[in-house]
Amino acid sequence: MSSLRNQHLVFMPGMDGTGLSFEPLAPFLPKDAKITIIRYPTDKFLSFDETVEFAAQQIPQGQPPIVIAESFSGPVAVKMIGSGRVKAKALILCATFAKSPHPVVWRVMRFLRLPLMIKPDMPKRFFKVVMGEEKLISDLKPLWQKVHSQVPARIMQHRLKIINEADVTEWLAKIKIPCCYLQALNDRLVPTSCAEKIKKMAPFVEIKKIAAPHFILQAEPQACLKAIEAFFAK
Repeated sequence: MSSLRNQHLVFMPGMDGTGLSFEPLAPFLPKDAKITIIRYPTDKFLSFDETVEFAAQQIPQGQPPIVIAESFSGPVAVKMIGSGRVKAKALILCATFAKSPHPVVWRVMRFLRLPLMIKPDMPKRFFKVVMGEEKLISDLKPLWQKVHSQVPARIMQHRLKIINEADVTEWLAKIKIPCCYLQALNDRLVPTSCAEKIKKMAPFVEIKKIAAPHFILQAEPQACLKAIEAFFAK
């Protein structure tokens, strides 16, 4: 990944907030890249704005980073950069959104306390719905178990509330740096309309489509890095 060499790469995690989900990418990253992995607390209920600030404070001063934000962290990164809180070189959005993808459905999920049922030992049928392919289930289930053993269910439920209320479209329009959206073609959590809305609000965003489930960086790490490389090679 020549264009990522000697770069400062900031990875922002999904709803679990542990940063452990980026492990599948590690073997394919340039050895000379500076890596910062954002992590959210597992013992505090942060508001959306507090989450933005918590993430921003973890990014070292100096070389403007390439920010790579997946799922839950997409809106966080958009406001962090769009507001000028963090000066970045580029923004890569992965399987995410600028506004809640399923306002009504996600409200129902909160009512049913779905996050309280998200456990390390989720039944295989859950993974079948989210990931689809048997191979992906076998490959990614151990990582899921490792990640979710560290995050209390009440934290997940709180972050689900943040997702449901998120709307950073106004900040998206203020971003002036190169921006790429990695769209998971087999995403069953974030619909295609989310990428379309981002493109409508910010025509400068380049969309790259990858055959992968919602956990796009974990399922297809090499394909994602190749797409990012191609984005910078233009």
